This record gives sequence, C-alpha cells and structure tokens, in this order.
Amino acid sequence: MASQSDMIPVSVVIITLNEEKRLANCLRSLPRGSEVVVLDSGSSDRTEQIAREFGAKFHTRAFTNHADQKNAALTHASRPWILAVDADEVLSTELAGEVTRLSQEQSPAHQAYAVKRKLVFMNKRLNFGKSTDWPVRFFKQASGRYHSEIHEHFVLDYGSNGKLLESMDHFSYDSIEDYFERFNRYTTLIAANHVKSGKSKVNMMSHLLRPWFEFINRYVLRCGFLDGYPGYTYALLSSFYTFVKYAKFRELTRPELKPS
Repeated sequence: MASQSDMIPVSVVIITLNEEKRLANCLRSLPRGSEVVVLDSGSSDRTEQIAREFGAKFHTRAFTNHADQKNAALTHASRPWILAVDADEVLSTELAGEVTRLSQEQSPAHQAYAVKRKLVFMNKRLNFGKSTDWPVRFFKQASGRYHSEIHEHFVLDYGSNGKLLESMDHFSYDSIEDYFERFNRYTTLIAANHVKSGKSKVNMMSHLLRPWFEFINRYVLRCGFLDGYPGYTYALLSSFYTFVKYAKFRELTRPELKPS
C-alpha cells in the first residue's frame, strides 16, 4: 500500500470478467501510487481476490455493453487523471513513468492522450501488419465518455488529444482456440449491430474482395511478413474475420439463407 506521500493524481480503471490469468501482470505494471478501481461483471474465478491483494477498490455491475461498463467504472474514480486499461494489457516501465510525470505537471498540453498498444500474438510482440493501435487511455477526469456498444472508444468533450511516447503490450489471445472463441462472439455482435443500425444489405463486391485486400494490406503492404509465422497467421485470420462478420450480416438480412 502506497503512503500518502507516494500517491499520484491518477485513478486506473479496469473492467473485468474472469481475468485471473491476466490481471496480476496488468496490476503489477501500473504506476506506483495510483488509485486502482476494478469494476467486475460477475467473475467466478479468482479475479476479485487478485484485485484486492493488489489493493484495488473492487466493485460489481451487471454487464450491458463495454461502453456502459467503462463509463460506470469512471464514476468510482476519485483522482484528477484517469488511466483506463484492460486486464490483458501490460504497461512498460517507461509508460508508467511517463504517466506519473505527466499527471504531476501543472499545465499539461492536452486533456487526453492516446497510448501506443502493441499486440502480442502467439507469444511474439508484433511490429507490423496493422498490429499496433493508438486508443485514448489517459485523460482528465470528466473530460469525456466512452461510446459504441462494440469496440468502445473514448470521446473527448472538450480540449485536445495528444500522444504519449511510450507503449503497452496487449496480450489479447491465450491461443488460437481463444482467438476463435472471441472471433465468433464479436463477428456475431457486429453483424447484429449492423442490423440494429438500419443497414439492409451487404455490398457483395466489397464483401467478396475486401478480405483479400485485408490480407494483402496487412501481410504485404504493412510488412506483416517481417513478423514471421505469427505475422502470417494474424494477417490471414484478420482477413477471414472481415469476411465472416459480413457473411453473418448477410445471413441475418437474408432469412432464406438459413436452413428451415
């Protein structure tokens, strides 16, 4: 437990569901002296025990969607700056230090900051093939909210966005089996969301050609081949993901495609 003098003006918020395999590594990487808030949605494993062992404030809420859950987590944070992380993410030591320094500046340049996130896939940190993204994860308290039921993202209500210099690792998948479990769940959610948003049909030319472009873009144009076999596998699976989400959407809008 950090002493009063060690505390920094940062609340870390994490939403969880059965994250006992990943949570400790995430919590161990956080900036020293930060407040840690974990909002759980009904874990049946050791998630709560691990969170409390690290001194986190543990709360529960029935899950509705990711944006709602993260916005709810923000209401439990009490410090001026928010660092939002997922349980499968691990901050570099340099990133934890950068967050600490920036939170203590008198007049920071921005109200929100994107963080470079590198995917670790098949036990390899990928560097190419669209495997890196920049989600907004560090922001002033009450400066914005999360939006979108799927692939939620933080939207700033005022001020400007910047980028942090350091990075975090994203351990999103335990195995190929785990990838396909998430793959099936998310492609179904995305297809249903297309219907909900009023889309009525699939552009067949795009549906048939885009997966091929996705693979060529990731593996060739974005140099995914430099990441070896994991880079090839990730590019190939990502292109298939693109195909399946629209195939499921087409099935939902064409009842005759389903067996009677």
